[in-house]
Amino acid sequence: MRITLILCCAMVFGAFALCLFAGEPCAGNFRVYQLARAIADTPAGVLLLAGIGLIIVEDPALKK
Repeated sequence: MRITLILCCAMVFGAFALCLFAGEPCAGNFRVYQLARAIADTPAGVLLLAGIGLIIVEDPALKK
């Protein structure tokens, strides 16, 4: 779970860095801002999948 949190933080920081260095919003930078938004939205899903996966992996271990 710790690795997943590190990955999520790195993805959000990467999206922030893209927005920071992309420059002023204009038609030429539209794709960069779309990419930054997609990268910023993804960590929530990654964290959710990691939590579900952790529950699935730990559940059979408790039954033994």
